[in-house]
Amino acid sequence: MPRNSVAIYAPDSAGAYERGVHRVGGAERQMSLLARTLSDRGHSVAHIVFPVADPVVPNDRLELVQRSAGAARPGMWRNVSEAIQVWRALRTADAASVIVRTASPVVGIAAVYCVLHRRRLIFSSANDSDLTVGEVFGSHWYRRALYTLGLRLSYALVVQSQQQEELARTTFPKLRAVVQVPSFAETDLSDAGPLEQSAADSFLWISRAVEYKQPLKYLELAEALPDVDFSMVAVPDPAGDDTLLELVRARAESISNLELLDPAPHRIIQERIARAVALVNTSRLEGMPNVFLEAWALGVPVLTLEFDPDGVVARHGLGVAAEGSWQRFVEAASTMWRDRTGRAQRFAGTRDYVSRFHSVDAVGARWARLLGLEEPLSSPAASR
Repeated sequence: MPRNSVAIYAPDSAGAYERGVHRVGGAERQMSLLARTLSDRGHSVAHIVFPVADPVVPNDRLELVQRSAGAARPGMWRNVSEAIQVWRALRTADAASVIVRTASPVVGIAAVYCVLHRRRLIFSSANDSDLTVGEVFGSHWYRRALYTLGLRLSYALVVQSQQQEELARTTFPKLRAVVQVPSFAETDLSDAGPLEQSAADSFLWISRAVEYKQPLKYLELAEALPDVDFSMVAVPDPAGDDTLLELVRARAESISNLELLDPAPHRIIQERIARAVALVNTSRLEGMPNVFLEAWALGVPVLTLEFDPDGVVARHGLGVAAEGSWQRFVEAASTMWRDRTGRAQRFAGTRDYVSRFHSVDAVGARWARLLGLEEPLSSPAASR
């Protein structure tokens, strides 16, 4: 009999457990919230992470399985070493169900492990690109093949939106099941009262400096509105290519109304979001951005150039979706800046939206039912 109910393979979530750090990406934060929520509900969870120097674990039902960060071996030996590390970590976690987050060959390795050990594999998508394959793997056919194999052997693929569900069914028509589970919304300032109207001091962009996030579009917005204040947190590319980040830094120096901020612990970033006129998004692709949810939980709207998951921004009045129109994007920013003192009244429904669809309890219950840990409700879950 398995020792744990669930194993979550998301090694980059390690920072979520470092004492006083809490600096992780959105996908990794979602998995640490899932681990904490399921263990808080009484289920035994093993979270597979890279080494944590000074770990803090929220309860005794959550176990950290620390796998090696891996050796920089060349070529095929590196792939073999990585596969061994993944297999060992899954065996140590010894769980009835395995959740893997984001597209990688690890999905295939985990699938083979689960088949041989009669365990259940669930893949949790983090971004639309996880479901297009070409965006992630390019010409690496063997990596793509291993990932695709893993999806076909999985018990279910979890998506964050109806848009992602349709994309998954089109790209992978032979999947056993595609299940929509919303992302968690949780902030360090969730107990704060309504924001002071005078608190809104600048627009804010927070993301990785990678091509599909289009950070230069944000700089163009700041240049188009020289009398408006903008702040930006550009996070280095985890793949190690800082070419675009350096370009952003160089160009930002000449934009007097733009403040380029360093990445910071989650609590500090939350305080910056709370003071934003709006959280700005310029990405071509996303899943359900963590920063969207965190902004809405704090009563802060979003301003998005292209991406609006399932049209929720427009439909629920959670900000402004420009639908790819640069003119509308710039005009909306100008209007939001001019009306910033009335932000709390204009976008009063953001917190209610998060409470209805993305609360820790609601999303945790849906995951628990999917994993077979808790009985389904007698009536269908509320949908958007």
